[in-house]
This record gives sequence, C-alpha cells and structure tokens, in this order.
Amino acid sequence: MSYEYLNLSWRDTFIITITRKDKNRDKRSILRYTDKLLTECGDDIWPEFFDSPKEPAKRSIDAGNYAEWIGYGDNSMSPYDTAWLAMVPSKTYKESSSYENFELAFPQCFIWLLECQESSGSWSGKGSGSLPSSLSGIQALGLFRSRSGQYFEKKLLKFGFTIEKYNYIFQKAIVYLRETLNNWNIDELYMVGFELFIPYHLNVLEKLEPSIKFDFPEKSRLLKVYQRKMSMIPLETIFAFAAKKQPVSIIHSIEAFCNTFDLSRVQNEGFQAINGSYGSSPAATAAVMIHASKWDDKGYEFLKKLLKRCPSFAVTYGCVPCICDVGVFETAWVTQSLSGIMLNLLKKKGFKRNKREVKQLLEKNNAFIVYLKALLKESNGKLQRSSWDNRTPADADDTSVTRWVVRQFDSNSEFDLDPLIQTFYNGKYFITFPLERTFSISCNVHVLSLLILEYEKIKAKGITSILFTVKTKSQKVKLELIIESVAKFIMEQRSKEAIWTDTWHKSPGYSTYKAIDLLLSLTHLPEFLSALTTLDVAGLLSFCRKSIEWTLRTQHKDGSWGESSKNAMGNLEETSYFIRLLKISYRYYPEDQSIQTSLLKGQQYLKDHLNEAINTPGYFHNSEPYLWIDKQLYTMPRVIKASMLAALWVN
Repeated sequence: MSYEYLNLSWRDTFIITITRKDKNRDKRSILRYTDKLLTECGDDIWPEFFDSPKEPAKRSIDAGNYAEWIGYGDNSMSPYDTAWLAMVPSKTYKESSSYENFELAFPQCFIWLLECQESSGSWSGKGSGSLPSSLSGIQALGLFRSRSGQYFEKKLLKFGFTIEKYNYIFQKAIVYLRETLNNWNIDELYMVGFELFIPYHLNVLEKLEPSIKFDFPEKSRLLKVYQRKMSMIPLETIFAFAAKKQPVSIIHSIEAFCNTFDLSRVQNEGFQAINGSYGSSPAATAAVMIHASKWDDKGYEFLKKLLKRCPSFAVTYGCVPCICDVGVFETAWVTQSLSGIMLNLLKKKGFKRNKREVKQLLEKNNAFIVYLKALLKESNGKLQRSSWDNRTPADADDTSVTRWVVRQFDSNSEFDLDPLIQTFYNGKYFITFPLERTFSISCNVHVLSLLILEYEKIKAKGITSILFTVKTKSQKVKLELIIESVAKFIMEQRSKEAIWTDTWHKSPGYSTYKAIDLLLSLTHLPEFLSALTTLDVAGLLSFCRKSIEWTLRTQHKDGSWGESSKNAMGNLEETSYFIRLLKISYRYYPEDQSIQTSLLKGQQYLKDHLNEAINTPGYFHNSEPYLWIDKQLYTMPRVIKASMLAALWVN
C-alpha cells in the first residue's frame, strides 16, 4: 500500500496499524470463544457429536427407543415448575390418602419454596410476570398443610421448619399476591397460557381449607378471557388426534386442565413420551402425577432425572426448567447467529491467520449443519423446539430457522415449502403453531427470510413463479404474493414508538432487530416494494429510519440497552440485539456518524463483559434478566453468547 498516494502522515499510518492490530486481536478472541461455544453445544448433544453428528438426530424416542434421553440445552430454572413438583405427593400417600402417610415425592422442591422466597413475598421478581409462580407456590404450601392434617407440625419439623416460619412465608406470599393482583392490567401479562393457568390456580386456592380468595379489579375480565379460550379448544378432537399419536399442542400446558377433565385420560402413549415426559414440561408432568388416579412411574422417573441435572449455580432460581429440552431451538438459534462469522471465514474475508484453528472451527460448524439436515430428514421437514418426540406438534419458528441455516451453507439442499405453507400460513401471516392466542413477529420474520432465500434461488434458475396451496384460499397462491402479504403484516404491527414486540421474547430489541434486518434486505428486491406501503427504496429506508432513531435514543450512558442487570444499566442480551441492528443499519446509512458512534460504544460495553459472560458458569442465570417467554420467563445462555459474538464480529 502506498501511504504517500493516500496522503497519509507517519502518525496516520501508525494509527491504522494499531487499529488493524486491535481488530485482529478482537477477531482472534471472538473465534476462540466461538470455538468454545460450539464445542460446549456439541458435547451437550452427544459425547461423540463432532465425529458422528447424524447419530443424535436419530433419537426420535419411539423409533430409537431412547427411554433415557431427556434432551439437552442450557436454560434457566423455573420457580413455577418447581412449585408444581413441590405439590407431588409420594406414591404411598397417593394410594392411601392417609394424613399419617403423607410424604412428598420431591421434598427438595418444597424446601426450596421455604428457603428461597424473595423479600417481596414473590418467588420470581415483581410485577405481573411473577403471578404464575407466586400462585403455584402458595398452592403448594397450602396443599402441604391440608394433606398432612393433624401431622402438619411434625411433617414440617422433619424439614427443619417451624409453623411460625411457615406461616410467615405463607402470609407474605398472600400479601404480595393481593397487592400485585389489585394493580394488574391483564393486557400487560405476556406469559404463555396465563389466561388458563391463573384462573385455574385462583379456583384451587378458593377450595383450600382455609379458603384463600382473591378479588381484584380485572378478575371478571380475566374469567371471560378464560371462558372464551376454553371454548376454542376442541378437547374431544384433541383426544381423537392423540389416540392416533398425532401431536397436540395443549400437552405442554396440561396442568391448566386439571379441573376440566380427568387427567387419567392422558396417561397413554398418545400424550406421554416414552421417557415419561408430558410435553417437555415439568409442571405438566407433575400435574398428571398429582391428578391422575393411577401413580405414574414413568413420569416420576423422568422428573427425578431432571432434578439430578439441575446445576448447583442455578438452585437459587428453582430446581427444574420450564422446558425440559430446548435442543433444536438452542442449536438453530446459535448457528443462525454465528452464520455471519462462518460465511465470512468461508469466503476468506474474515480472518487469514491461524488457518488451522479456522479450519477446525469451520469443521465444527459443518457438523451442526449435518446434524440439522439429519433432524429435518428424520422429522419429515418440520421441527419442534425439543430434540425428541415429546408429543407436541412441530412449529413454524424452529422449522424455518433450521431450514434457513441449512440453506446458507448448502445451496443444493432440497426443501419442499408446501408443508410449511399449508400448515402455518393463514392467508395473511404465519402462525407459530395451532390454537395460539396471538401471533409472533419474530416467527414471521424467520419464515419470510426463508421464503425470500427460496424465491431468490428460484429466480436465479429463471423460473417465473411457484404456486402453493393455502387453506384459506380457493385457488393456489404465488410465492411472491405470500412474501408481500407477510411483509405488509410485519410493517403494520410496528408500534407508535417505531418498535416491534413479540410473543416469545420480552425485549423489543429482539423483534425490532429482526424486523429491520428483514425489511432492509427488501431494498435489494425492488419488485416487492410497489406492493408495500412505502412504495420504493427511499420510502422503505425512511420507514426503517424511525426504528433506528428510537434505538439511538434509548441507549444508556454506559453503552448498554434494555432493562437493568446486576452489573449495568442495561444487559448483554438486549445490547447484542441493538448492536446487530445498528451494524445492519450502518450499511444502508453510511453517512450517519451517530449510528457508528452508538455502535462502537455498545460494542465496547460488550467487550468489557465478554470474558466474564463466556467463562463464568451460571453468569446468565444469576446476573442478567430473564427475557424469553414461556409459562415463566427464562433465559437461554448459549443463544445469548452467540448473539454477543455476532454483534462483536467486524467483517
């Protein structure tokens, strides 16, 4: 390079050299951590994963008879599900119902409730998000007292607790619940199935002796929502499907139906996986053990295995997760985030030094692609978030992300889009799974990203269009029209603040980053823009610019974004999403220095915490907020680590 030609002084060249050294050092660090993350993920899937990545994909429980397989994935513990395990009585008590014989099947979960109540009276933070765990927690405490009868004090002392201590914890929970319910607006609760779980717990608590009744301003509206939801669930049809071993979605939430039908009806291979789980849910499995007339040996053994897997650093937050197995979800989301790094390396634009290490890293990434392809083959092209047959149906989200990842690294893979479109497209947007109450922006972005990839492949081959059967349409629909419909839907869902919210994630950063990434990519496909409300490239850039401006305004002084963590004004997960949003934005608005300034400040925040976050066991369990949504908020540490590495990687 001729620095004289560039009119640079010796001082300028020194700065350039230092900057390049810093970038190379950062890249080496990112690649080391990426290798560490992929190794951790692979080892968790299967001991010989990198030698035989296809093997674990065969672990469809029925086909492989893997009764011992309980899945994989690093996710947080759930107070809600732990409280459900604390309600499960011993087999002896269940068969005798004698006060004297009363024992708990999982006493460590009951002890956890007595030892880990927060100072507020909750077991999982404050606000409406704490209601499911607080209600199930107080129900577990109340059932212990009613089941033990005149032996209550004796049974309690066996665990080292006095009646006074028990009453203090019990009353503190009641006070907390009254205050929280009185201030609750049900439109603000985002938990999966809350309209079913909360009415169920309220009803059970009223029937306890002594009765615990909660009256609050939103109660009548909540019960109306509950009744409407129950009327939409075709229970007898679901039982008919299960009898044919067709997956059903309600099995993950079966505890909400304890008062609706006899749970003995689900103790069969149509609902229960061969390893004993019901819908990958500890709470659902515990509910069947409690309410079915017959003791469930397989469910009991499954929950015992889960309790043994609880890491010591996570016990403060419960003893079991809200989802037993997040295997496919974790693998697909990690490889999706890391795909940019891997594609850079494959194109030899990412990093030229340490070629041996780069080659090994690419080989590990390829093992995951082989694994995901094998999963798709074993499951006939549609996937669920768990790594084995848990009797719940496949969903559009895991299916589309997995296919998108495979397509990035294998352009010759053959995908039949018909099952995806026929199952999940409702004529306007994609549902995640049948009978969902709301829609997911992130899921629609993931599906649309896949459809655009397939459209570009078709276009490159000179094929004018492909038609698909859509359930809600009398005639077949062109792929282009489906893409336009979903893109319009996504744009219409943006709030007045110019952000998107989502069903599966609490942070607007998650869905806003994904939506902006997708919409900006449409600037390269002008044939779609005339059908959108923005009409042209300039209009689309103007539309996206408002979301970028919101992002710039909401960055904290320390460079982070989002709700506070133990170590900062914001948190690492949300910060990684907003950095990725700004990285994409800077390509389309290169003249805007405010984007680059905010981006560099945010990346420095991630760098400052990267080593600790990657290497400290339980860091995300203990130091960062839980933002993923199920029946309880939870966290996905490996998914977050991958997002951080993607945010820090510079092409």
